[in-house]
Amino acid sequence: MASTSNTSDSVLSLNTVMHLITIRLSSSNYLLWKNQLLPLLTYQNLVGHVDGSSLPPAATITKDGKTEPNPALPTWHAADQRVVILLQASLTEEAFSKIVGLGTARQIWVALEAAYSNSSVERVQNLHDQLRLLSKGSTPVSEFGRKFKSIFDQLTAIGQPVDEHVKIHWFLCGLDATFETFSTAIRASCSPLNFRDLLTQAEGHELFLKSLHDSSPPPVAFSAVTDPKSITLNRGRGGRSSRGGRGRGRRPPHCQLCRINGHFANACPNLASLATRAPSMDLDLAKAFNAQCHVTSAGPCWYVDSGASDHMTSSST
Repeated sequence: MASTSNTSDSVLSLNTVMHLITIRLSSSNYLLWKNQLLPLLTYQNLVGHVDGSSLPPAATITKDGKTEPNPALPTWHAADQRVVILLQASLTEEAFSKIVGLGTARQIWVALEAAYSNSSVERVQNLHDQLRLLSKGSTPVSEFGRKFKSIFDQLTAIGQPVDEHVKIHWFLCGLDATFETFSTAIRASCSPLNFRDLLTQAEGHELFLKSLHDSSPPPVAFSAVTDPKSITLNRGRGGRSSRGGRGRGRRPPHCQLCRINGHFANACPNLASLATRAPSMDLDLAKAFNAQCHVTSAGPCWYVDSGASDHMTSSST
């Protein structure tokens, strides 16, 4: 009795089991679908309804010399319909069309097996042609690898597994020209390699190429002010001007190159000469003003972008 109770407790509700089915059967994933369904049915003690080991009991039994309906038959039918519901819930519309009119779980299972594990010569050749013609194009390596593996799985499902070296050969042939050096290195390697490791290395090479070509330019270190006649102080969100303030005097212009008050760096009379003979600490700054600004006293004024919340900006008054 204890073992019967434990078995009963382990059986999940139909609604729970249906939520565990994540793969819907189509023409390209029969092996994945089958490997998903079999453990679920086994756990639910229902796998006999699809593999043919659980046959329907007799419709009638003889008891005390009298013939009467077999009470085990409705129980078997209820369990079989439970499997039918699970199978139907795991099908795409394409796959569902293969089982229209079939009533038992065994009939449905056999029909799907015949439709999607067909090992005819024509089907094998079609899959091999798909494998040969498949190319990466502009898709990521991960998606290209999934398509490749899907074809391998279909060939395995119909009893035509593909050797690892054949997988590697066609996978490298399907990569684009950016993987030329990668493919050459793999072909020249003497160490054995399986398809899973090859796919991982190809994804890593793709990330490496992307890091080389997608590098962003360095941030700009200067911001321009087109009207340097006067400068006001913007304070945070308020944007209040320093004019009309509390009488604080403005600091005179200070040159960052010659360290003399009275003008800014862009108007420094010694800008060109400082760019060639400035000390090591000021050399880069002088060259930046001289090479990037090329301004006159009427041109824009450049300031270091310090990232502070208060900034010096131009004003017409």
